[in-house]
Amino acid sequence: MLQPDTIRTLHDSIKVLPKVLPKAIPDSLTTDSLARVDSLATADSLHLVDSLRRIALIPRGFIGIPHPSLPQTESWVFALLFILFFLLVYAILQSSGFLADTVKTYFQVKERSSIFSRATVNDSRSRFFLIIFSVSVLSMYAYCVVHGQNAGFLFKEYACFWAITAIFFALKNLIFDVMGYIFLAPVSKKMAKDSYFNVLSILGIVMYPLLILQIYIPYNYTNIVETAGLVVCVIACILVIIKLFQIFFRKIVASFYILLYLCTLEFLPLFLLYQVFRFVLRSV
Repeated sequence: MLQPDTIRTLHDSIKVLPKVLPKAIPDSLTTDSLARVDSLATADSLHLVDSLRRIALIPRGFIGIPHPSLPQTESWVFALLFILFFLLVYAILQSSGFLADTVKTYFQVKERSSIFSRATVNDSRSRFFLIIFSVSVLSMYAYCVVHGQNAGFLFKEYACFWAITAIFFALKNLIFDVMGYIFLAPVSKKMAKDSYFNVLSILGIVMYPLLILQIYIPYNYTNIVETAGLVVCVIACILVIIKLFQIFFRKIVASFYILLYLCTLEFLPLFLLYQVFRFVLRSV
């Protein structure tokens, strides 16, 4: 049997053979067979390194279960509530006497404002921001109630709810203007319109803490918050009815027209709005 030293000697001897017979020398004699052994050893070591690397990348511990997409787990819900809080503060600071005068004089019918009123020229701006605040709060509250405890609480769906609510109150404003232009005196129309949106602004302010409770309290108490929210909305409707009777009630026959207005332009649109919310939630 040939030893490794003999092979090295044979390999070195072949190098000094004449170059005239290159074809007579087999390729197996001109190559080092031990080099193949070294290459195989290198391949085995690389394969071992790759195997160890794969073992090192194996995850340790248990695979966690992701949180479901609910209002209390979504970061955009917290950001929205934070923005609404600053919007409320800004609207109140724009006109500090607006809300106080609204509450004090709500059950009074005055064609002119008092000279002692603390309202400023920023009332229109304050009212605009309060309406935006109220629309946002009511949209989120309606979305939480209609959505329930199902997964998939998305900003896109809330944006649809907000757009529908904004369109609803924009149509209400247009209806007030059209009906006031046809049937009412300008002063009566202005009082009715201002009273309606003042109630809407106060409703949004009252519903804001209930919305926070609706989102972040445990599931066992959500029914209590929903009942409280329903009671607040019913009280707001009663305030609107009282104000309409104060403004338009002149004869007993007028009560029929007021009730007809409430059924066709207040209660029925609210029911249709709720049905639209449910349809949007199923389709989006």
